[in-house]
Amino acid sequence: MDDKNPVAVVGGGLGGAATAVLLQQAGYSVTVFEQASKFEPAGAGIHLTPNVMRVLGHIGVGDALVTSGCLPESFTSRDLVSNSVRCTLSLGSRAKERYGAPYLTVGRGVLHRELIDALRPGTVQYGKRLVRLEDRGEAVQMRFADGGTAEASCVIGADGLGSQVRELMHGAERPSFSGQIAYRATVPANTRIPVDRRCITKWWADDSFVIGYSTDSRSDDYYFVAGTAADAWTHPQSWVDGDKDEMLNAFADSCDEVLSLLNAAESLSKWPLFERPPLQTWGRGRIALLGDACHPMRPHMAQGAAMAIEDGVLLLRCLELEDEIDEAFWRYAESRKQRTGRIQAVSAENTWLKDAEDPAWVFSYDAMNIDLVPRRSSTLTVT
Repeated sequence: MDDKNPVAVVGGGLGGAATAVLLQQAGYSVTVFEQASKFEPAGAGIHLTPNVMRVLGHIGVGDALVTSGCLPESFTSRDLVSNSVRCTLSLGSRAKERYGAPYLTVGRGVLHRELIDALRPGTVQYGKRLVRLEDRGEAVQMRFADGGTAEASCVIGADGLGSQVRELMHGAERPSFSGQIAYRATVPANTRIPVDRRCITKWWADDSFVIGYSTDSRSDDYYFVAGTAADAWTHPQSWVDGDKDEMLNAFADSCDEVLSLLNAAESLSKWPLFERPPLQTWGRGRIALLGDACHPMRPHMAQGAAMAIEDGVLLLRCLELEDEIDEAFWRYAESRKQRTGRIQAVSAENTWLKDAEDPAWVFSYDAMNIDLVPRRSSTLTVT
């Protein structure tokens, strides 16, 4: 796209904010429309694997994140009942040597704040819940619940699992409950627990797991997620306060180390894990989707945010290379579907790093230089 016409990003979460920063840095005029009334960072901990840290370094927020977060020395898999080691993946300084960027754990809100602060002032308009979307050929018209309207040369739907852009394009379709719930909590630094705070540890059982790691190099608080099977999620909310006795009962057969960790929980919350099948059509005309709006995945590979941010990189690259927006969006989607589909499937299986394997196919991926699929016109055969 030769002229830097205005671009609208619907959704100001991690994928939307990162994509907006990338577009602005490339010279595009960008407005982010966020339905929340104000900046509200959510979540506690997040893994920033080398593939996404490479992009965040390019954006210019990598050093600040490293200063705030932790560089774990290893990812160690253990048996949930016996605590025996299944395998260990060395990280720390070796991660950058092997994969070209560090492996970081940090507060999700810290990452979100860094991305929002990297945008030009006034980029994000809050309180904008999209209710109508119309591609008029030369521009896209948007209408919001507050009665306001806006127009852009193209619209990028980065509005998550419950994407309104997706619904307006493809019709209403509720995500399905995956059969898993997760308890989340932070253990303060001054609480003694029998874990190595310098490492990521994941304990495994047939239908349950516990993963723990530090997120703040200064406070050394320890964050954990304990996932287990559940028949249904009956609450209208996206999360509820957790019941410690209920959690301990679900993990009663765990080793002493895990039980000590779970007992040390403070401010426990309980979350459902939802999912959708892979979406085959990521866009239409001047409208495209990215991240959880088109390929939501369970968190078991810690790649949800990473995939959304990688999407933003390839979307920008395709916009820069193509004169026609619909061609750019087609090429972007086709360049991403194989990778996101594979990661979505492995995430659903919850087998990632359970036993020794080479993670390079995930960690070494370079979104800024990976080959794109050929243009549609270049694949045509003249007879």
